[in-house]
Amino acid sequence: MSKIWDEIKQFSDELELKVHLAGMEAKDKWEELKPRVKELGAKMEDKAEAASARVAEELNNVGGLIKELRDDVVAKVKKSP
Repeated sequence: MSKIWDEIKQFSDELELKVHLAGMEAKDKWEELKPRVKELGAKMEDKAEAASARVAEELNNVGGLIKELRDDVVAKVKKSP
């Protein structure tokens, strides 16, 4: 589960740096996801050894959303002049 969290953190860091290049839609989506990432980080710290199935499910959900947004941002950045 910590591997998933590490990926989420990495994607989050990448998005934080690139989202301003992709436009308002991506920025709005990122602003919506940021609190969930922060909340997950707190849960991971609190329950590092005994993370519940619910936390694991949320990690997968948020991780998937962040990966999608990162892919969208990367695609938009590549298209911009």
